[in-house]
Amino acid sequence: MDALQIGLLVVGLTLLVIGYRRNNRNLLLGAALVLLACGAIPEFVAGFHAGVGSS
Repeated sequence: MDALQIGLLVVGLTLLVIGYRRNNRNLLLGAALVLLACGAIPEFVAGFHAGVGSS
């Protein structure tokens, strides 16, 4: 789980830097979505695990 989160963080930051340097809005949007997913995945997995475990 931690490896996925770190991997998404690295990919997001890389896209952010490349998008900023090339002045490419699509890359910046991709970076924003990847970084959002990086922050949201642990909460989603914990909620999914709690939901599956309760049934």
